[in-house]
Amino acid sequence: MNHQTTLKNYLTLLVSLVDNLSDADLKKIDSEDYEFSLKVVKKSIKKNEPKEKRIIDGSTLDLIIGELALAETRESGVTIIESHLKGKPELELLAKHVEVAVMANDKISKIKDAIVDSTVGARLRSGAIQGKKI
Repeated sequence: MNHQTTLKNYLTLLVSLVDNLSDADLKKIDSEDYEFSLKVVKKSIKKNEPKEKRIIDGSTLDLIIGELALAETRESGVTIIESHLKGKPELELLAKHVEVAVMANDKISKIKDAIVDSTVGARLRSGAIQGKKI
């Protein structure tokens, strides 16, 4: 884009902005108490697409809990959770379902670890204490 076209675009934008000024602002500019200034600010990016919300029902939560009950290692428990749940709200819902306390500022990995520790880890610790083969 050449200099003349760029200047023309800026002046067109300036005229548009002045046209959108309120009567009160125009009166302020006419008075000697105010001055007109030009400010360059970054545009805010607004996404028009609403975020897709996945809703998990109780049967899906029960399925995940059932799979966690069969998991033989903590790592497999994390894999089970990651295969079924994608976002933090879903993890928080599962945590609530298995009665694991989470805070709003907890990271996803911490929530996963807390759920796995509460389900798979508790079973593994209990088995180790009882001397059962896991």
